[in-house]
Parts: sequence; structure tokens; C-alpha cells
Amino acid sequence: MITAAVIAAAAVRLGAKHLFMLMGGTNMHVIHHFADAGAALHHLRHENAVVGAADGYARATGDVGWSSVIQGPGLTNAMTALRTAVKARSPQVLLLPDTSAVPPRQNPFEAGVQGLAADGILADIGVPVVRVSADTAAHDTVSAYLTAKRTRSPVALVIPHGVETAASADDVENATRLVDVTTAPVVPSDAAIDAAEHALRDAKQVVILAGRGAAHPEATALLARLAELTGAYLATSVKAIGIFNDSPANLGIFGGFTHAAGKQAIDEANCVLAFGASLNHLQTRSSTYLTGKVVVQVDADELALNKHDRVAVPVHGDTIVVARTLVSRLEACPLEPARSLPTAPAAEPWDDVSATDQLDPRAVASTLDRLLPAERTVVVDSGHFTSWPITHMRHRGPDTMLWTADFGAVGSGIGPSLGAAVGRPDRTTVLVVGDCGFYMAMGDLEVAVRERIPLVVACFNDGAAGSELLLAEYADLSPDEAIFGVADLAKAAIGLGASGVVVESLDDLGHALSAWDRTGPLFLDFHITRAVHAPRYKEYDHRTTDGAER
Repeated sequence: MITAAVIAAAAVRLGAKHLFMLMGGTNMHVIHHFADAGAALHHLRHENAVVGAADGYARATGDVGWSSVIQGPGLTNAMTALRTAVKARSPQVLLLPDTSAVPPRQNPFEAGVQGLAADGILADIGVPVVRVSADTAAHDTVSAYLTAKRTRSPVALVIPHGVETAASADDVENATRLVDVTTAPVVPSDAAIDAAEHALRDAKQVVILAGRGAAHPEATALLARLAELTGAYLATSVKAIGIFNDSPANLGIFGGFTHAAGKQAIDEANCVLAFGASLNHLQTRSSTYLTGKVVVQVDADELALNKHDRVAVPVHGDTIVVARTLVSRLEACPLEPARSLPTAPAAEPWDDVSATDQLDPRAVASTLDRLLPAERTVVVDSGHFTSWPITHMRHRGPDTMLWTADFGAVGSGIGPSLGAAVGRPDRTTVLVVGDCGFYMAMGDLEVAVRERIPLVVACFNDGAAGSELLLAEYADLSPDEAIFGVADLAKAAIGLGASGVVVESLDDLGHALSAWDRTGPLFLDFHITRAVHAPRYKEYDHRTTDGAER
């Protein structure tokens, strides 16, 4: 077989059911053989969406995604999505040709014009590289897959020009037979467990914070039991959203999306016990959520401990092992006096300020939550609007709400929504995007049309750059440069072949959903008011200390 066929055969044996790609002259051999090996091919319109789709597939399914773009401009177009996947710790293998070593005279366009040495660029954004040789093509593919799986990162499988068509005798079956990605759980030291137990026994009020590293059913059950034993509130990072939905002690998201009553409960606690949570500065609101508290941080990744703030008790250990040990100790020797599980305070009520063609974004999100199927995956792009689908829609678990703001890039949601829809066809996939984000990536809506993917696109259209509008106001600058005007984006979607509706009243939403035949995407154009501001932006207001005018 040629090397391209060996790579494809090995990848499919490793579980590559889908390849998200944008084809060019240098990756067409690999793509062709992926189809021959039985993988489904998904042709996207922009390289950022290619890598984004593999990212969304990985987040929604828990499997490694597979993608391919060409060298040079193909790679540079994909850089934003690659960096997003790195920061999200979302595994994929990117099949990337390399023409940088080819003399331009031999290949004037692909080498002379598009040639770009990728290794340094990829290293700068944290993407490991595995280079393919014809002699070891199957083993190289396995190496890239294992690196992606173990590090939860995108990995570039770089194929030097000419190698893809060279003969390869590497044994695919032998290379893929002994693949093992299991790792032994990290067992904490007795001293670390003793310190964590001591902190819990001394605490007056505990908040147990679970990050994605604790978003496992067994870990969730153990942490819920630990809350019962310590009278603790429960909270999650955005990445672990929904895992404590059934507990009365659930405060919801810990950080910028915490409602005011939940923040007060956190402020009154004097101990935070964090499992698998990064405690980054967004999560802790620039450390203010940790001020004056004894912080116990548990993580199987030793490098994650004390990364953003020095904590009182760092525990290097597996979440399940640590939680099980603490539960066992507290059951054997309960706290005195015994504590009862607290009831988390409810979010504050709000008044719907919707008017015709000026919809309240909170009401839009709440109505979508009520009318959309419960079995769904909600993919949220970046922008001012993101607070509403995250906080005013219910999410059953981390793989049902994918927020693509890991790199803060507007317009990064449509690729992941396509990948999530392909990976979990049993759910309704919903992309929530702002008008600015849709303008940046609307071409890839055509993929959903062509592949007849039943994607719901809910566009929160305020005709402005909503974040910059607020930031300009807070800086005492004119907001005019952030206002562009409200266009009928439903017509643009219809022009691409989707069903499209301008939702002027929320009473119209039920009809629009019931009329949709699910043979392709449905674009819902919500013209929202600019008068409702996301509370997480208040900290940027130089005129205030608490979000209220001085």
C-alpha cells in the first residue's frame, strides 16, 4: 500500500469514523483512502471550521476527532480553532501535509507560494507534532492518536510532501493491536489527605467545586456524599455544568456566571474544596472568590496545582481516590456536631423587557429551553450574549453544553456545532451565536444544508458588537463604533439553503419549531434588545465598585 492508505487504514482501526476536512492537492490522497477505509467524509468551507468540527465531535462524544487541512494557508486559517482546542484540552489528530522542504522550482505553487515550516508555529500554540515516514506510517499514526488521547490535545500528524504516495510496508494490524491508553490513578500521599481532612473538619462552611476533572458519574456521586457529610454547597466550573442538577445544595456555576445569591453563599463560606478545577482567574473572578478562604485543590495533574493561585492544601491525586478516602474517613468519624445539607439560594427574579423586534435575551434563552427537546447539545459561541444560554437554559451535563470561548474567539461555534451534530445524531444540536459571530463563519452553514444536518441556529442579533458596546460605555467612550445595525440574517441563511425565520415575538417560536421538517438547518433570527447587560461585565466598569453607579 501507499503511505496514505496505511495512515487511513490505521486511523479507521483506531476508531476514526468521521474525517472533517477541506481538501487540496496535497491531502487528497489521504482523504481518498479514508473514504476507502470506511470513514465518512465531511467537506467544510473554512479550515477553522474543519478543526472546530473535530473539536466539537471530541467534546460531544469523548472520542478523538480526526481532521485534515492543507499546508501554508490551510494551517494558518486553522490556527484559531487549534489554539481553542489546545486550551479546551480537546483531543484530535490533524493530518497536515508539509511542502516546506520542497524546492520552489520543483513545485512553484504548493512549495514556493504555500510552503511554511509548521513545527515552530505549532509548538508556539502547544500542538505536538508527529512526523510520518513511509517505513513507520502506521506506527506514526498510532503515536499521534495515543498522544492526543493521553494529553487531551490536538496533535499534528505531519506528512512530508511525496511521502503520502510512497510505498509503505508498515503492518497496520500489528501497529494497532496493542494500543492501550489506560493509566493508573494517582494515589495521594497520606499527609495530603490528612491536611484536606483537617481543613474540612475546621471549616464553618464548605463549597465543593467540581471541574471537568471530576465530571465522572462515580466522582459526582462521591462528591455529593461528601457534601452530605460536611454540609457543603456544591458548585461546578462551566466545563462540568449540570453534574449536580439533582442536589438541593447546587449553587450552579462557580465564577462569572454565578447569580448574586449564589455569590453571597460562596462569599460566606470559609473553605473551598476544588476537584479537577483549574481555579483560573476567570473561574475565581481574579481570585476574589477565594479571598479569606482555606482552599484545598485536588488534581491528578501535578502541574495544575498552584498554577493560578497558591492554595493552602494542594493534593496531587485522582478525584475518585481522594473523594472516596475522605468520604470513608468522615463516615467512620463524623463531624461533631453533624451538619445538614444546605439548600442553595435561588437566582433572583427578573422582569421580561421584550417588545416587538426588541426581545429580552433572557426570555429568548428561557423560551428556547422550554420548547427545544430535552435531549440536546447546546454549542455556545463567544460574545456578550453568552451569559443567557449558559445561565437561562438547563444543561444535563458537560457534554451537552459546549462553550467554545476557550481562546475568546468570536465565530468559533459553527464548526464545533457541526462536529457535535455528527457525533451525537441522537440529540438535537443547537448553535447559539451572535450576529458578529455568524457574519464571520456563515459559509459553513452550507455544510449543514448539504449534509442535511438538523441543526438549530439561534442567532442573538443586536446589530452591534455587544461586549465592545458595554466596554465603550464603561470607558466613557462613544458607543457608535460598536453599532452596525440589525440586518435580516434569516434571509442570508435562506440564501444558503437553510430554513430561516425572523422571530419578532416569542409567541412565534413554537410555530417555527413545529413547522421545521428537520431535513436541514433551521435559522432563528432573534432581534434582541441592547438594554439587557450581562452581569459578568460589571467588573470592567471603572465607574463602580459593585456594579452600581457611584
